[in-house]
Amino acid sequence: MIKIIGLIIMLLFENIEINGKVYYAPQPKQKEFHNAILNREENGYREFLYGGASKGGKSFALRWEAHRNCLQYAGIKVLLLRSSFPELERTHLRLIPFDLPVEVGQYNQQKHIFKYYNDSILEFGYGSSSADLSQYLSANYDVILIDELTTIPFELSYNLRLRLEASRKDFIPFFAAATNPGGKAHTEVRNYFVAKTASSELYPDYNPKRIHFIPATVYDNKILLERDPEVLNRLKQLPYKEQQKYLYGNWDIFEGQFFDNWNPDIHIIRQKDYLDYKQIKGMNILGGLDYGNITVLILGAKDYNGNVIIFDELYNEKETREKKVSETKKFLKERGLENITIAADTNMWNPDAFDMAGQEFPAAYYLRAGIKLIKVSKNASGLNNMSYRKACNEAIYNALDYKYDIYTKTIIKQPKLKIYERCRHLIETLPSLITDDKDSEDIADGQNDHAYDAMKYMFMQLAQPRQKNTDNEPKWLIEMRKERMKKVQTGFMGV
Repeated sequence: MIKIIGLIIMLLFENIEINGKVYYAPQPKQKEFHNAILNREENGYREFLYGGASKGGKSFALRWEAHRNCLQYAGIKVLLLRSSFPELERTHLRLIPFDLPVEVGQYNQQKHIFKYYNDSILEFGYGSSSADLSQYLSANYDVILIDELTTIPFELSYNLRLRLEASRKDFIPFFAAATNPGGKAHTEVRNYFVAKTASSELYPDYNPKRIHFIPATVYDNKILLERDPEVLNRLKQLPYKEQQKYLYGNWDIFEGQFFDNWNPDIHIIRQKDYLDYKQIKGMNILGGLDYGNITVLILGAKDYNGNVIIFDELYNEKETREKKVSETKKFLKERGLENITIAADTNMWNPDAFDMAGQEFPAAYYLRAGIKLIKVSKNASGLNNMSYRKACNEAIYNALDYKYDIYTKTIIKQPKLKIYERCRHLIETLPSLITDDKDSEDIADGQNDHAYDAMKYMFMQLAQPRQKNTDNEPKWLIEMRKERMKKVQTGFMGV
């Protein structure tokens, strides 16, 4: 009889031991991953993501999670996927014959199936297109595991979850994955699992309380660091962006990112450094509004040196038009900004699906409520024969630009654009925007870019030079204003 230890403990998984030999002894972060899944009935989690950086032992933990379940529960079926066969072979198929003794189970090389002594099955698959993955949509699985989740289009991996179905009354099906940042599905994976801000429009049953993210880096892989301590130095020698991804698991930096100069440590102003509204009111203030099923209002201010601060936002999703207008009015009144001007997209002056009968237009509702709405100017000077979209992209990219001296570890050039950390949706949106595959100067369509659109309407209006009105003002008042703006700028930019 085969003795298996560590598989039936309900609250704490330690290892997999067979006939006195330990075949798998997980490291602390791997244990955290296994125990979160083991206790899913109590914690309510049904979807799990493990990893974030390179060399964190992700693939290994994923495969042994399959072993753990198949050994504990007779007759279940598990699917483990990667985007391509070479990757599947390199990370799993070459190793699977040596994981467990033959009396426990055997691997069928032709069918890519590991069959256990208790009739449980671990099936290996691969694919990154609808055609590739359609073959798995005709079967049901108790567990679905995906290695390097961001390399597979998220819509496809998401739809695979429809194939989860329990084959035993005492087993709760679940989905688990491992991945590094980057790849074609980076943004969706980040929003769904890491930031937990996925749109309920795209995923109607989305429930962050059922999702668990376990971050891991090379620092969590003590076995690797002891065996090859130089691996840490090699990761530290990578260029900054790659280092952020592979060493630290930074989800704000990835391949294909449009605003690849984004740095949260530099561009985000923390709450302790906020200006009060009296200081902000000494600047040129403007709002930007993007209207639709998701409606976002962004508030920004510019000083006389051209520095722009985004200091507040209002985010509405699936609200009635009347509710959006009333909440906007309340939002502005609470901040003492009822009289500011808000730049909105020109389509707000066209009737939409709700207004075709009366030939009304969305902007009219705001204007009747006393909200000062203006059409954004898309023909402003300085576009350099570019489309408005590209001109916005370029202007904002340049405003985010900064220079950092790696030797003195100081910022030698501050960005012209910074954002308060309370502007959560904009901070999530800006670094997640993907470059259009067909046009490197543009942002790909089909993204949740409402907060960015609202900001760009405001930013492009503020970007136009503003002349100080000194007519009929005494010299002492002009000098006082200059001195005050110097103090505001210093506090605002944190220099």
